[in-house]
Amino acid sequence: MRNSKPDLLPIAALILVAGMAGLPATAQQGAPLSSNDWLRSGGASGAQSSSAWRPGDPVPPDASRRRPVSRPPTEGGAQDGPADVADGTAVADSAATVPVGVRRLSAADPDGAGIISARQAGLPQSFWSGTDLETALRMIRAEPALPASAQIARRILEAQLAAPASPSEDRIGAFFAARVDQLIASGALPSARDLLQGAGQDSPATFHRLFELSLLLGGETGTCARMARAPGIVDDPAARIFCLAQSGDWPAAALLLTGAERLNMIDAQLSTLLTHYLDDTRVESGETLPVPEQMSPLAFRLHEAIGQPLPTGDLDLRYAWTDLDNRAGWKAQLEAAERLSRARALPAARLFQLYTAQRPAASGGVWERAAAVQGLDAALIGGDPARIGAALQDAYREMARAGLRDAFAAIFAERLDPQALSGEAARLALWLRLWEGETEVMAAPENELDAAILALASGGQPESLSPALAAMAPIFADDLPPEPQLDTGMALAPALYGALADADAGIQGDVTRAARGVRLLRELGLIADARRVATQIALDPLLTEAAE
Repeated sequence: MRNSKPDLLPIAALILVAGMAGLPATAQQGAPLSSNDWLRSGGASGAQSSSAWRPGDPVPPDASRRRPVSRPPTEGGAQDGPADVADGTAVADSAATVPVGVRRLSAADPDGAGIISARQAGLPQSFWSGTDLETALRMIRAEPALPASAQIARRILEAQLAAPASPSEDRIGAFFAARVDQLIASGALPSARDLLQGAGQDSPATFHRLFELSLLLGGETGTCARMARAPGIVDDPAARIFCLAQSGDWPAAALLLTGAERLNMIDAQLSTLLTHYLDDTRVESGETLPVPEQMSPLAFRLHEAIGQPLPTGDLDLRYAWTDLDNRAGWKAQLEAAERLSRARALPAARLFQLYTAQRPAASGGVWERAAAVQGLDAALIGGDPARIGAALQDAYREMARAGLRDAFAAIFAERLDPQALSGEAARLALWLRLWEGETEVMAAPENELDAAILALASGGQPESLSPALAAMAPIFADDLPPEPQLDTGMALAPALYGALADADAGIQGDVTRAARGVRLLRELGLIADARRVATQIALDPLLTEAAE
């Protein structure tokens, strides 16, 4: 909790009111009214100083008085001052401001930034070539259902690829921001933060996203320190107020809050939260504040800071990350971890770590799943095949019924040995390994269907022993094309996203359409991805039945 502070708000209000009521003429013409950039740039109507001027703003009165209106050329065309830097010959004939265009060098263009290389993503640098910006923005919002398809979509978001052509200068950076926002919406906050940090945060829009991520993931001290070093990097007074308070500068925070309220620069509900945050007497009053209509990470953290934390279950997925630290109880941590795992946003190792952190305190719900995971873990450590088989089937049913089949496979697939088990447990172990792309087995399965699925997953030619296998087998019977194949004039990005949408139809039973998508993935050169997508389509009905 915060240190005790003097009641600063009334004092700050008096200072600000006195300053706004009127100053001596010398003060109005000299130093700026406030040394805080946010207040100067917020539209205050008092005297302006050239120290607050930015490119593109009207020339301040004091500056225009001091600048010559024109500079006539001397005989022979020689200039009193240096030649114009644009072409070395032109002469400025006016002191009026010239519009300044600012954009990154191509090497630092944020739209093409990424945290993995194009090679790691399995994509060419020209992936977005031929796709207009608006189409690309629609496509990156896709959320494939199959885990293998979802991994391809995630790689596209994270990859360092040449961006779609921007239709205008003011749209530069829109594609980068949309990629970050999609990662946040899908719960992948660490990836979004890495993308922002890798690209640099030199605009208010991108830095504000990083600030909000730090409030949810931790690390706001470092973000606030950067804000203090470069005040112009943020245009949100609420963020400035929070960071000033975090650094211990409560008087400045109170002053900024009062000024922002007077200038209507802050939402009323957020203003109330900040007032309670800065004023201990408000917290001690016991007043319960309503949940903001428009929840934001800052509002969420302020509720926590004033002793009125909010449950995350009904909030956006991104807020679940705040329940993963040690301040939350074990049950809250487990529920948040499961929620993120269903969205494929949390590493399986983290979920397993939380499941095995303590002994379950009760029965039912999340406690049953924790107990089942712990039971299977203990059985695998013990090495008794009979015990492993029973624990595997029990734990799988518990997890699959809760929508955590993919997370369960990611946790245990590598540790399961189908040859050490028998019966249905052996088949389930094989299916889970193949679902995760683990194709190395000691011996061929005795079951013909299982052997066919193994062949599909490991690069062989499967027999048509199920509807899905019958649809997929012809795709892998032909020789590979020498180069990725596209119809003339077809852009790569729409083709790939279309293939992912077609493949997802397989888990709805439309294996004909799914086969069309898998074939296109193979023709585009994503061979391993095509086989894994096809394998998951073939395994989905088997794993669904095993959970019942």
